[in-house]
Formats: sequence, structure tokens, C-alpha cells
Amino acid sequence: MGERDEALRATLARLHRQLGDAESLDPEVRELLRTTLHEIEQTLEGGAERSGDEGSLAERLGELTQHFEETHPTLAEAVGRVVATLANLGI
Repeated sequence: MGERDEALRATLARLHRQLGDAESLDPEVRELLRTTLHEIEQTLEGGAERSGDEGSLAERLGELTQHFEETHPTLAEAVGRVVATLANLGI
């Protein structure tokens, strides 16, 4: 496992914790974020291809970030780190 993959895994773990703490997050957005995080984890485990079809994971996370930038800035910051790492990994 590469250093960037390890950094991404650590960031994902923090993001999962923050997602659990974000009580006022819209349930629909929360579920969409959880689904996307699961897809990222599958990709890291080799269970999915790293491709750009139907919008990359980074693009979808970027769109989700817009839903909670003002109300959950810490969560938005963590998602931003994931987006940047995904872009660097070509996911």
C-alpha cells in the first residue's frame, strides 16, 4: 500500500468519525456521502476500477461538499482533503 493510499485511509477514518458527529446533517446528504465513502474504500481495496465514468468519486464528493460547507466547515474541510487525494491518485 502506498503512502498516499495510507494517508487517504486515515483521512477517510477521520471523515467517518466527523460524519457520525454531524447531527444536523441532512439524512439524504449523509447517506450519499456514506455511499461515496464506501465506494472509495472499495476502490482502495481493489474491488472497483479507478476510472472516470459517470463522474469521478472526487467530482461527486466535491458536489456533496457544497451541501454543507457553511453548516459543517470541519466536515467540508475533511472532504476537501479526500477530494485532493483522490485527484492525485487519479480516482
